Amino acid sequence: MPEFYHKPSEKNNDIRDLDDDPVRTYLTWTAPSRPFRKRDRSFFTTIAIIFVLLILISFFAREYIFIGVLFAFAFMVYVLAFVPPEDVQYKISTQGITIGDHFYFWTDLNSFWFSEKEGYQILNVLTDLRFPGQLIILIQKDQLEEIKKVVARYLPFHEIAPKNLMDSWASSLQKHFPLENPQK
Repeated sequence: MPEFYHKPSEKNNDIRDLDDDPVRTYLTWTAPSRPFRKRDRSFFTTIAIIFVLLILISFFAREYIFIGVLFAFAFMVYVLAFVPPEDVQYKISTQGITIGDHFYFWTDLNSFWFSEKEGYQILNVLTDLRFPGQLIILIQKDQLEEIKKVVARYLPFHEIAPKNLMDSWASSLQKHFPLENPQK
């Protein structure tokens, strides 16, 4: 549950005004670093079959370096699907957003919207940085309005999440070719 450390003054409701304390933390909470759901056996079986086929094709095409890349990618998929994420502390202040040990100034951030994935409510923040291009921050459902009220003072809010071509392709692939048994 987030905590308010200092509320804006009643007479002047703009939290960006410089008063006696120009650097204030408005919200802080702890949540997992990424959305996570324990995968069933059908997911790992499907992934293994796909990678074995790609490795066999690469072997017959004599693309040995690509086989190494496939093994590395398969290991990454396994770790992300099997190992639960660690809890990270999030902070929203007058200066920007802190995620664990990383701090992002408001001037480096572009806009925000909310989404839901794997049963988690997510605050998505586009950045003007080369990396990361988007911050994915897990929140609780009861925090949504508080966070929206504070972040909207600094960044524009998207009612509908912006989608690029890769997002459209990924959602289409997930819909038509699920990696897990959809009957469960």
